[in-house]
Amino acid sequence: MTNVLKKGHPVKSYNVMEAASLFGVHERTVRYWIRKGWIKVKRDYRNFPVFTPLDIHKIKKWRSTLKG
Repeated sequence: MTNVLKKGHPVKSYNVMEAASLFGVHERTVRYWIRKGWIKVKRDYRNFPVFTPLDIHKIKKWRSTLKG
């Protein structure tokens, strides 16, 4: 899925399933994190959660601190 910033530059965005596969967890796990408020997501025009590459990086960093 690709979005466009105000300046017209395309930005790659990931849906919940794509993000879950990047994190190595189930889709329901990512939805649980969202529901609990542990991760913040942006929403697309359909109100579906989407993740930017920066979001993916932040969440991976957050998970690595939990694993310890």
